[in-house]
Amino acid sequence: MNHLYSPCDQTIYVVPSILPSRLNCLQRDTPCFDSPSYSSFAVDSGGSRPIRGSDNSIYEPDDASLPVASYYVTDSTRWGVSNIGRFMDPSNGSYIIYTSRQFTNTLDSELFQTARMSPSSLRYFGIGLKNGMYSVVLQFAEIFFPDDETWKSVGKRIFNIYIQGDLKETDFDIKKQTNGKSYTVIQRQYTVEVMNNFIDIHLFWAGKGTCCIPEQGFYGPSISALSVSSYGSNGEGDSGSQRNSTISRTGLVVGVVVCVAVLGFLAFAGAFVWRQKRRRLEVEMEELFTIVGRPNIFSYGEIKSATDSFSLSNILGRGGYGPVYKGKLLDGRIVAVKQLSSTSHQGKKEFM
Repeated sequence: MNHLYSPCDQTIYVVPSILPSRLNCLQRDTPCFDSPSYSSFAVDSGGSRPIRGSDNSIYEPDDASLPVASYYVTDSTRWGVSNIGRFMDPSNGSYIIYTSRQFTNTLDSELFQTARMSPSSLRYFGIGLKNGMYSVVLQFAEIFFPDDETWKSVGKRIFNIYIQGDLKETDFDIKKQTNGKSYTVIQRQYTVEVMNNFIDIHLFWAGKGTCCIPEQGFYGPSISALSVSSYGSNGEGDSGSQRNSTISRTGLVVGVVVCVAVLGFLAFAGAFVWRQKRRRLEVEMEELFTIVGRPNIFSYGEIKSATDSFSLSNILGRGGYGPVYKGKLLDGRIVAVKQLSSTSHQGKKEFM
């Protein structure tokens, strides 16, 4: 709200404050910071479509035209970007540069085929972040100044890097960090604290480097991609947590597979032992049958009935293998029933 004072009638008029769409989200202490729900975001500077990086982050596109003093905030109000400054006689009004070259020292070559520049001040904002410690990864590659032997290679891009207002890098030179090589990726990682649900990443040109070689309008800060992720209890950011989750899931799957394999082996071993015992029993029975011929088979109930429940009066005698009973079958046949002792190994080849 804006307050206007009229000295004539000493009246104070209250006039609603009208800000351009989403600009309020770049002002501190606004409703955009209520109920923070984000703990990470990633941006492909100059990119036109989402890209999944090798760190498993989704890098959102950032291809809005930001001339002179302008800004852009995503529809989800998750992050924003602003530019201040104007190139003299710019040949690139969008302040985005492109290359079709491939980058060999990264798994994310496509992220570095675009970059966003600024004549003076380039800022990225994380909006509505949960408070805590965060990992900030800034990724650069020089894609305009070549590294050949021509005069164009003498161009220098030098700028400062601030995060949360703290100076992190002074006179940062992308080519110098890559030993004079263009089209080579360089990363910078920082640990910062988010206290007011807001993070401010500021790339600032302090007037150093070249302004007009090889062309007008290509000096100042430049960045290819950035990612911000909260630290977990294990000290890794969100991307690290995702990797840990993947590792945990892999470990769980491996554990289940090992358990199933062990159970399968035990089941196979049990079946093998059972079959061996059964085979030995069959062999022993065949040995018996070769002596007496294939006998009649009686149930335990029939034998018990024939011997009057193994009555002592029916005992015919005793041996080392156990008592022998007299029995009478239902058809009147008289039989001898040998009751083997559980502790005796004799009588295998005797009658039953």
